[in-house]
Amino acid sequence: MVTFFYGFLIIAVAIWVAIFFMLIVRRKVDLEELRLNHAVADPLLSVIGTLFAVLLGFLVAGAMQRFDEARMNVQEEAGALADVFRGASGFPEPLRHNLQTDCINYADEVINKEWKLMEERKASAEAWELYSDIWRLCVGFNPGNEGQSNVHQAVLAAISHLGNYRTLRFAAMVNQLPLGMWIVVLAGGGATIAFTYFFEVKNERTQMLMTGLVATVMALNIFLLANYDYPFSGDVHVSSAAFELDLELFKKFLLKSKEIESKAHALPPQTPP
Repeated sequence: MVTFFYGFLIIAVAIWVAIFFMLIVRRKVDLEELRLNHAVADPLLSVIGTLFAVLLGFLVAGAMQRFDEARMNVQEEAGALADVFRGASGFPEPLRHNLQTDCINYADEVINKEWKLMEERKASAEAWELYSDIWRLCVGFNPGNEGQSNVHQAVLAAISHLGNYRTLRFAAMVNQLPLGMWIVVLAGGGATIAFTYFFEVKNERTQMLMTGLVATVMALNIFLLANYDYPFSGDVHVSSAAFELDLELFKKFLLKSKEIESKAHALPPQTPP
């Protein structure tokens, strides 16, 4: 889990480590010798810095895109669940009640259990069972008229979308940068910072400031990549707000339906003229 506190703590340590090694180089290497290396070090730094900046930029942009896709998939999944719940209103009892109850239980399971499990890259077996039960209930229904048949087809399509976006949510859960790529990122960042040591800067404090700024920018970009790389944990994460909204609307819908039924039963029977 990447948090801002630990992230900025690591960034601060990285900055001071970069400055520490810069000071060691200044103590070990004569400034006149560093001046002689400018003709070679300057173009090499330009090449290495540009290549690493392009690589890191693409990685950060890709991680942010995957994060947005994961957020959109969650919203689409919650929307499909809401379609199933609303579509169940067109079915007779007890199918209507069973489907809507499963939808409520599914949303509750995702919010209160599965979202926490996803931080550990796990899924809820109960949520999968509820999804399967929604399929079984709808597939086992035999429509009695054309209206029920139309609702049945719409609900089946919504259940299919629900399963597809649920699968995409778990695909986003495991679609992260591999260890080898992280080694490349860290090694490239370290090499880029190290190249700044081999330039003659007479004022030591000025070079400390320059090295600190380069290390800060490098560490902040890597921190940004780490935050967006896994969308379901850390301070920057995809929330379960879409399912929470679903659950709130489901309960209000059922409460309103009960009020309407109570009023209908309370009306006196009408006598024919």
